[in-house]
Amino acid sequence: MHSLVNSDGEDRAQRALTFVLPGDGRSGGVRVTVIMANLLLQRGYSVRIACPNKRETMRSKIGRLAAFWQGQATTAGFLHEFTGTVAFYDTLDELDFREDEIVIAVGTYSVPDVRALAKPVTKLRFNHGFPAKPNPLQDQAWRGSMPTITVSNTLVARLEEMSGEPVIAVVPNGIDTQQYFPEAGVSRTGIGAVFNSHPNKAPEDMLALLEMVRQRWPEIPQIVFSTERQPRRLRHVNYTRLPSVAAARNIYNRCRIWLLTSRTEGLPGVVLEAMACGCIVISTDNDGSLEILRHNENGLVVQRGDLPAFLEQIDSVLKNDSLAQRLAAGALETAQSFTWSRAADKMESALARVPSGQGRIANLSQS
Repeated sequence: MHSLVNSDGEDRAQRALTFVLPGDGRSGGVRVTVIMANLLLQRGYSVRIACPNKRETMRSKIGRLAAFWQGQATTAGFLHEFTGTVAFYDTLDELDFREDEIVIAVGTYSVPDVRALAKPVTKLRFNHGFPAKPNPLQDQAWRGSMPTITVSNTLVARLEEMSGEPVIAVVPNGIDTQQYFPEAGVSRTGIGAVFNSHPNKAPEDMLALLEMVRQRWPEIPQIVFSTERQPRRLRHVNYTRLPSVAAARNIYNRCRIWLLTSRTEGLPGVVLEAMACGCIVISTDNDGSLEILRHNENGLVVQRGDLPAFLEQIDSVLKNDSLAQRLAAGALETAQSFTWSRAADKMESALARVPSGQGRIANLSQS
C-alpha cells in the first residue's frame, strides 16, 4: 500500500490534479492518461479529467448518422474506463478549481486551453510527442514558458530548445504484463502491424511495406489490427478492427515480427505490447522507439522511409534463429521494466516537486 502522505509530508488528497485532454477517443494518449489518472486516484490523490464540449456541425452529424446506418459507427473511446470525474467545458474557467490545483495539459492540442486559464492554478504541460509536420499553432504549444514533463528522454532536447527552459521530468508510459505476455501453445509464424491512417504513422509506408513483404514472402501470414476500417490495399491480410485486449494479445503472439513505420512517436505503446508478447520489433528510428529499442539487442531499427532496409532486417530474422531468440529475449526483458507502477512513481516524484503557483521547479529529467 502507498502512503497517503508524500515525501514532503503533504497529504496527497489536499493537492488536486486535473488532466486536460482534447477529447475522448481510441488514441494512445487518451488511454495512457486514463490509466495514469486511475493509478493516482488509487494512491490517494484527488484527480479528474477535463475535456472540451464537442461542437458537432450539421455536416458531421449527418456523417455520423450515415455511418451508423452503414454499420460503421464510431466506437467509444477510453474515458469510460476512468473511475473518477470527467468534466466537460466550453472554457476551462467555467470549472471550479481548488487553490493551487495542478492542471496538466496532455498533448499538443490541450496546451492552448490550459494556457488561457485565468484562475490561480499551477499549469503543467505533458508532452507525448510532436506532429510530424506541425502547423504554427501546434509549434507554438511547446514554445514559451510553462513547466513541462514528457514521456521520453529522446524528446527532451527538442522541448528544451523550443521552450528555452529545462524539462522538469521524464514520466514514461507503462505496460501491463498481466495483459500482454507470451502465450503458450500459439504458433508464432506471422508478420504483424497496427494500421493507422494518421500522417505521423506514415500509413503509405506501411501499406507499401506490407505489399512488398507479401511479394517476397507470400507464404507468411500478415496479421493487422486497427481502430479503422480495412483499407482496400490490405485485403490480403488477416485484419481485425478494434480487438479486445485478449484478442490483441493473441494477434501479437501469432507474430514472429512486428513492424512500425512511424515518422514520429512519443513512447509507442504498441512497441511495448509487441515486445511483452515476444515479438521482434522492427521499427523506424522515430524518437519514441529509440527510447525503447536498442538495435540488435532487443529489436531492430531502420531509417524512416527506408523500406528496403525493413526487408533486409526481416530477412535476417527469418534466416537466423539464434538472432531471433536473442532479440525476443531482450525485448521481453525491456518490456517488463516499463511497469505502470514505475511510471506512477515517476509521476509522483514530479508532482511532489511542483511548487504552489508558477514558481521555479527543480529539474527531474535525470531522476
